[in-house]
Amino acid sequence: MITGGLSIATAATLLCQPTQAQTFPAAPPNCVYLKEVTTGKTVIRKVIALNNSNANTDFAVPTGIRFSSYIGRFIPENNARYQVDVNLKYNDGSSSTVVSRTIQARRFYLYNQPFQTPTGRQPFQINSRVTGTRNTAYRVSVLACR
Repeated sequence: MITGGLSIATAATLLCQPTQAQTFPAAPPNCVYLKEVTTGKTVIRKVIALNNSNANTDFAVPTGIRFSSYIGRFIPENNARYQVDVNLKYNDGSSSTVVSRTIQARRFYLYNQPFQTPTGRQPFQINSRVTGTRNTAYRVSVLACR
């Protein structure tokens, strides 16, 4: 089930109204950037590896705060085709896919994809999986909003 769109990515399909950007804007009111689980960074830059072996990036959702929606953000560094999937991981070991799109991205355009959990439960992690042509690069982040 896809709820929202993937402003992590497609003008009308994967991302809504892309805008030219070199960096991610400040978080909107009542939203916070989530931190990637291994580095603690809020923005992750990746270069797609052979066989898309580095496609997954996991962001931790803090406990003790109830979030009602999320926004995936994606800035490609190449004019290229990207496949973007967003999966929510829950404490009971289950998961749900909220975004699955192929986009023909424009270099340095910010794609924002709002989404919500289809289960009503808050995830503990949000996984972004971006695949594409080897040596193309992108930056990705996820916002959680109250």
